[in-house]
Amino acid sequence: MISVKNLCKEFDGRTVLNNISIDYKEGECSLIIGASGSGKTVLLKNLVGLHTPDKGEIWYDDKQFTTLKEKQKKQLRKEMGMLFQGSALFDFATVEENIMFPMDFFTDWSYEEKLERANFCLKRVNLENANKKFPNELSGGMQKRVGIARAIALNPKYLFCDEPNSGLDPTTSIVIDHLIQEITQEYNITTIINTHDMNSVMEIGDKIGFIYKGEKLWEGSNKEILLSDCKELNDFVFASNMAKQLRALMK
Repeated sequence: MISVKNLCKEFDGRTVLNNISIDYKEGECSLIIGASGSGKTVLLKNLVGLHTPDKGEIWYDDKQFTTLKEKQKKQLRKEMGMLFQGSALFDFATVEENIMFPMDFFTDWSYEEKLERANFCLKRVNLENANKKFPNELSGGMQKRVGIARAIALNPKYLFCDEPNSGLDPTTSIVIDHLIQEITQEYNITTIINTHDMNSVMEIGDKIGFIYKGEKLWEGSNKEILLSDCKELNDFVFASNMAKQLRALMK
């Protein structure tokens, strides 16, 4: 479980996150949504330690991340997996080498142990026998699956996904959403996804936090979001024609 308590962050005197409090539970896909510039990316970066909050606390189970020493943070990062926007694979490395990268960095496993784990992760994302391919030989959806395989290489307790469907067609996006959901439930991972994709919200949003101008204005499930009376959330959600049609059907 990850607990965020009264989190604040400023840049150059401008408040970007204001008093954010929210909990993220094991086995759930928790989504952070909001318009561009709302602060959702800054929130995600605070959670993984790329930014340091000005105020507030971030708890990973019984550990307060913001007060840990660097050696302790590195130990905790072994339990984190990260799926980056655009997959962020190394072009010069094979699929196998990309997946082994966090193992090289965080473990003293033998090559055989790393290879066995890489093969397991590739099988889990339905990319068996892709070991020796390079990223430029793969489709966008296959690259995302390699990114997921790398993110779960160390069997993480916490998984962070930054716009996982960016650049993908709707059909492939659904495949990636369901794969993330399956892995989250199968391994009881605390998964946090930063997205603006309403299809993802409706497909896998166990818990959703809506950020507006640096403040959390609403939280709930994908079953509750269409019934919200939060004007700013409704303006965001029903900006698409599909969402407007769903809203009309529920009246």
